[in-house]
Amino acid sequence: MTYQIPSSPVVSETEEKKSRFICWLGPVADKAAFLHQLNQIRARYPDASHHCTALVIGNPANPEVMQADDDGEPGGSAGRPMLELLLKQGVGNVGAVVTRYFGGTKLGVGGLMRAYRGSVGAALQAVNLETFVPLQHVSVGCNFAQESRLRFLVRRHLGCCGQAEYANKVTVSIALPQDQWVPLVKVLQAEGFEFQEQ
Repeated sequence: MTYQIPSSPVVSETEEKKSRFICWLGPVADKAAFLHQLNQIRARYPDASHHCTALVIGNPANPEVMQADDDGEPGGSAGRPMLELLLKQGVGNVGAVVTRYFGGTKLGVGGLMRAYRGSVGAALQAVNLETFVPLQHVSVGCNFAQESRLRFLVRRHLGCCGQAEYANKVTVSIALPQDQWVPLVKVLQAEGFEFQEQ
């Protein structure tokens, strides 16, 4: 199933009652990459009041990882609204860090929720999104005479062939959109191919 991901990071800034909200929003492949980005942001804005976060790894309809952190703001007032907006907009493989500089006026829980959600919303309006198509990676075995037919079938199902190993048979690594895997399997089984997921 396809979903939207950011093509590159953006930084946007909003203001609420003299508090500054600086949102970094960008693509992340895993939690470690996101934590690295968070550490860079903390170093860039060391005197900020808070660095609240939201993270969605994988398909936003069924994420592999999703997490939110209020970083000292009242519970549920920052990270959760940020995360909910990312999920509602259907964006995956994405991280958001909102850095807040306190402006002297308390916003209350409702005000904080609106401000943090609004900060991420502004970044979402600025970011370029692209469609992400999850790929299935498999190894397919065949005899030498079948190799060209296999390559043709993979291309026909919008996939690509990678490295091939030659021994008693040919084993080809392929990658193709997940929604093309089942139709390809039916054709491969009908034509006597062996296959295994990597």
